[in-house]
Amino acid sequence: MAVRPGPPLALMPFARAIAALCVAIGIIALIGWWLSFPLLHNLVPGLGTLKPNTALCFVLGGLSLAGLAAHSRPKGAFSRLLIRIQPTAAALLLLVASTTLLSYAMHAPIGIDRLLVPHDPPNQLSLFPWRMSPISALSFSLLAVTMLPWPARLTRLWLAMEVIVLLISVSAFIMVLGYAYEAASLYSLPGFSVVALHTALGLLVLTKAVLTVHPRFVLAGQIMAPDQAGAETRRLLPAAILLPCIVGWLLLQGQRRGYYDAELGLAMLTAVNMLVFSTLIWWNSHIVRRSDVALLAHLRRVEAVAELDRAILSMRSTREIAGKALDHLRRMVPCAGASVIVFDRNSSAHRLLAAGTCGATNFIPRVHSVASYEEALRDVGSGQAILLGDLNAVESNTELFNELRHAGVVSYVGLPLRGEQHLLGMLELIDARPHCFNKEHVQAAHSIADQLAIALQQALLREDIERHTASLERRVAERTRELQAMNQELTFANRDLEEFTASAAHDLRAPLNGMSGHCGLLQAIIEQHPEEEARRHMERIEASVRRMNDVIDGMLGLAQLTKVELTRRPVDLNLVATEVIQELQQQYPDHRVRFNIDCGAPICADPRLMRSLLVNLLGNAWKYTTRTDFPSVSLARQEDMGGPMFVVRDNGVGFDMNFAQHLFEPFRRMHTLSEFPGVGIGLATAARIVQRYGGRIWADSRVGEGSSFYFTLPQAAATNDEPVTTD
Repeated sequence: MAVRPGPPLALMPFARAIAALCVAIGIIALIGWWLSFPLLHNLVPGLGTLKPNTALCFVLGGLSLAGLAAHSRPKGAFSRLLIRIQPTAAALLLLVASTTLLSYAMHAPIGIDRLLVPHDPPNQLSLFPWRMSPISALSFSLLAVTMLPWPARLTRLWLAMEVIVLLISVSAFIMVLGYAYEAASLYSLPGFSVVALHTALGLLVLTKAVLTVHPRFVLAGQIMAPDQAGAETRRLLPAAILLPCIVGWLLLQGQRRGYYDAELGLAMLTAVNMLVFSTLIWWNSHIVRRSDVALLAHLRRVEAVAELDRAILSMRSTREIAGKALDHLRRMVPCAGASVIVFDRNSSAHRLLAAGTCGATNFIPRVHSVASYEEALRDVGSGQAILLGDLNAVESNTELFNELRHAGVVSYVGLPLRGEQHLLGMLELIDARPHCFNKEHVQAAHSIADQLAIALQQALLREDIERHTASLERRVAERTRELQAMNQELTFANRDLEEFTASAAHDLRAPLNGMSGHCGLLQAIIEQHPEEEARRHMERIEASVRRMNDVIDGMLGLAQLTKVELTRRPVDLNLVATEVIQELQQQYPDHRVRFNIDCGAPICADPRLMRSLLVNLLGNAWKYTTRTDFPSVSLARQEDMGGPMFVVRDNGVGFDMNFAQHLFEPFRRMHTLSEFPGVGIGLATAARIVQRYGGRIWADSRVGEGSSFYFTLPQAAATNDEPVTTD
């Protein structure tokens, strides 16, 4: 796993505490200098004095460190303030430390220390009594440079700065060792002031905190990483640093007390270091070996689970899935017996899906009730598992445990197989030996149980789906048979109706033909002997005969529309409409109508039906404009998403829209015969034709203002020369 660059968030409180401590110590020391109170700046008498400029550097370093730590959580006014002042604090720290170095280089007797504390020092033992050591000044200067806001893209520069901070930390640690080993050359330079112990300790913790919280440094992130390398570093690094120091200090104390000479002390130091580091290496290798064993066991569990997944994919029944799961479990966990039990979701029943032994025993797993498992999970289980190393030591007397004791079971593991909303079953491991199952065995069983629960859930759902599918297929088959029977009955009824219509039309037409012939003979006789009243009755008889004949023709036409075989070919409705209008002008020679035809591009339809459609609609418009002073009729095409849409408009008498629901019913009329002649079959015929092409027809009208008839033809949207037959 890749190490995340940047500071670990867990160490931020440590960095904030160090920042607050540095600021506090620096302020206390400055107050001690200003008030001439030595106890406040000479914290450890005899181990150096915290100089004024050193104290100021600690204050500025603590503020800069606090600003770096605030970058990890830039919320709140105080954090934002620290982030804003951090570059300024780092720059001032660099200014104070660098001017101190410059005063050393130029041998100037007055530096910034004189500005901080203007009165005379208490003694004149050193050349620069007020000034911090050159080592401290150099350390603070380099530390200030690393805390300045350099560009983030300079990766190599940040790496070099991290190395500089690490070197400052090492030098501070060496100075602390100098005090511990009483070696003054490790913390002082001849002719200059020494580095105080608290200064060295402050530099040490300050550099450690900077390495921890700096957003561009990665060393702390690598040490705190959750991987194996980070764990080994955290184990070995403290021991590698502290143990040699402690051993060396102890041997040095023995040498100073005269227990042995320097040569023997050096040999003992070498031998003890070898022993300590050998022990450390062995201890680390033991931990790594245990981690490898655990990792290998985990890999075996993962491989077993993956193999189980592949095997489950090819299985469908719950019994096969349970058997395959136990096969894998027996190879991973030694036991006397194992079983998989599944509960019925709709009742308290249970069934044993699979059982078997894990060793050379004849132990037979038993099946218990659902209530027994639930009671055991409540009494001694954690809700996730029942883990018993010695069943005889368990005080619970549930039905499950009593039966297990009676069967000779001592070690028991019960893992619930849970679905999304309920308990599916249990995976059991039993053995007659106490404490038979260790942590690795339980983890392996958990891995198998988790996969088994998912597989059983899916298998049970699949069984439910298959059962419902079979039931649905059976119901669909039954319903299909019922619909087929009903369809057959409707076919027979439709055929009988068509036969009845044809027979009725034939039976009606025969006497009409006879009446028409007799009316012709009677008309000839009346013409030879003219009588006005007889002629008038004769004309009424002939009109009735013609009307009945028209009704019969309309009935036969409507019946034939459902049986006409459609042919599709290009039809220019402009030409068809022009021919229909010419016929209407001949039929109504005294009725002059202004007309407008615009049907657009040709459509793909049956020419006969399109002509019949326009004859009925245009004829209807033509007829109902006979009482209009300036009659006009138009046929236009409009765009529609479902196909071509057409509208026939007239400015005739119109009709009441309250009766529009009966407009396309056969033999329904909006006007009386005395007003306008007709049978009432034209609009019904037009509606049947539109329905044959999958369209719809509707009207909009107002009395005295004309009517508009709209119709769509979705199945005639494009031209096609290939004839197509439809039912």
